[in-house]
Amino acid sequence: MSKTELLKVHRFTDTTITRIYAHEFEDKGVKYSTMRIEGDFGSEETEYHHYDLYFMRSSDKLPIDEINTLVEPVLRKVNVVEVGNDYKAELEIVTKEKTLCLDFVCSTFGVAREHYRGFDYTNIYGTKEYDELTKKYLYCESEEYFQEESTVALPDGYELYVREYMHRSERAIHAYFNRYELRKDGKCIYEFISTDGHHRPYKDFVCHSNGHRYYPFHISLYGISYIDIETFEVFNYIPRGYDNDYGAPNGESFIVTDVHYDPCTNLIAYGGCYWAGLSDVMVGDFTDPMNFNPRLCSVQDIIDIDSEYCCDIDFEKWDSGGLYIKTDDGGTEMLSVETIKNEISVQSTKKERK
Repeated sequence: MSKTELLKVHRFTDTTITRIYAHEFEDKGVKYSTMRIEGDFGSEETEYHHYDLYFMRSSDKLPIDEINTLVEPVLRKVNVVEVGNDYKAELEIVTKEKTLCLDFVCSTFGVAREHYRGFDYTNIYGTKEYDELTKKYLYCESEEYFQEESTVALPDGYELYVREYMHRSERAIHAYFNRYELRKDGKCIYEFISTDGHHRPYKDFVCHSNGHRYYPFHISLYGISYIDIETFEVFNYIPRGYDNDYGAPNGESFIVTDVHYDPCTNLIAYGGCYWAGLSDVMVGDFTDPMNFNPRLCSVQDIIDIDSEYCCDIDFEKWDSGGLYIKTDDGGTEMLSVETIKNEISVQSTKKERK
């Protein structure tokens, strides 16, 4: 279904706008306007409750200040048609005080439907929908798609044996499938599979303040798993994440690439990013590794960086003062343990209020 057809499938007229934002920018000497609208469908829509509309790179001048100061706006009408490679948009937005009619052309238009707003921390591992998704990749474990095998050396006589599979054509990669064996002195003590082809195996254990060692691993692009080396207990966590309208059991969430635990505070810092986004460090409570608190706080959101400049953030070290991170401009920032714990508490409160 095309983007313009979605406007006809759902009733966008007379819907509440929960957020509207417009801004101008310049590219190669040309000024453009961009506008985003977030709204609620209302009680008539039983599956999708919210929507987003994007109107990007319009060379027509929009009334930016007027748009950004609308109070309790309602989307009275929206009509978008394709005109060559562009989109012609007509909108009517009303408030108690005024009616704003917009008529413009933009080069990019987008519409998204959402079941819920915000981030869902629900663990989808072990659910029927996740199991059904995993089964779709099982065919890839075939000699036809075999790529390579390798062994990763781990501490204390452990190693991780890996067999990698990938189904690809000239135009696309259709499936990844990896089978792993965690071995001790050459003997398999735990086996798992993964449908992710992006992560590389970790080479170290997390030595916890409780005296146990934990090995982190990935069974999916998103989330993270741990095995207790002392007891062989395993905890797999894949968040439902942000909503999607393409039928997957989980949407986008933070992709963990490196793990840094601080035994003095039981806080854990994860380096990584959202898909194709800036690198960030997410920090959470790791007091209970087999049932850890999934609510992470973003260092990007905490540190005071000039809003006009976005930068990559990477983990540097844990120290008695707190967490040190590096920015791509060569700078270093330190976050106190108190600041981090307060932010984790705020994230937990947001979840409870949802």
